[in-house]
Amino acid sequence: MQNKRQEVNLIPKAALFHDISSFGRCALSVIMPIVAALKIQPIAIPTALLSTHTGGFTDYSFLDLTEEMKKIIKHHDELDIKFDAVYSGFLGSNEQIKIISDYVKIQKEKKALIFIDPVMADSGKLYSSYSEEMKKNMINLIKYADIITPNITEAFFLLDMPFQEPPYKKEFVKNLLFRLIDLHFEIKTVIITSIELENGEYGVVYGDRSGDIKYKFTTKYSVDYPGSGDMFSSIVCGYILNGYDFEKAVSTAVEYIDRVIKYTIECGTPVREGLAFEKFLGDLKL
Repeated sequence: MQNKRQEVNLIPKAALFHDISSFGRCALSVIMPIVAALKIQPIAIPTALLSTHTGGFTDYSFLDLTEEMKKIIKHHDELDIKFDAVYSGFLGSNEQIKIISDYVKIQKEKKALIFIDPVMADSGKLYSSYSEEMKKNMINLIKYADIITPNITEAFFLLDMPFQEPPYKKEFVKNLLFRLIDLHFEIKTVIITSIELENGEYGVVYGDRSGDIKYKFTTKYSVDYPGSGDMFSSIVCGYILNGYDFEKAVSTAVEYIDRVIKYTIECGTPVREGLAFEKFLGDLKL
């Protein structure tokens, strides 16, 4: 019995700040099973509850959970729960960004890994729920992160630069990445997704303060599935939290998503329903 308790206590805990979309594979409905498959206890702190996600659906219900977030955080503090990681994704208001900013400062002092996916934009535009003020506050929030995973649009916006259409030169992408690292001394690693280079290569670029920069390329498909970014970030976070290096974490995430996309296309799954990943959860082996 004692050994079982010790084993349970060795399982890392991750506080997951993101929305819950009742239908459509994205946000916590994707992140939680992936994190659990990677032998991490997922502890959800939902930012909003939606009937569906916002990509391809209309007339969806939306319940802001800011007040519940405060209550959940307060109760967790009272329980003195120790988190090994904090994963921040979609935040629905300036107040939520402020709550997370205060929260990650405290958790960082407690040695938690701070992993921020700045979910705010894609395809050259801010999401309809995001304002310029929220963008500025997100820029301040990421300064407390150990790892950030913006897509290429978010990379431009976090640097307060006008979006430039792809393709890009490698030197330009490298400059973007290291400018993001230089935003604050606490940012250790930056991963930029959805990179399209002049030579036709497409994928992910990542680097750290050592000056090392690497790419992981994959197939660029004609469709963009909602939730694929959530899937990528949660896999990377899970592998890093389990002690793997970034090359293993990023490669696994890219290759896994590629397999799932191919299967989803073959199945004829409607794009707005997201990636049919359930069959492949068992492939996430440590």
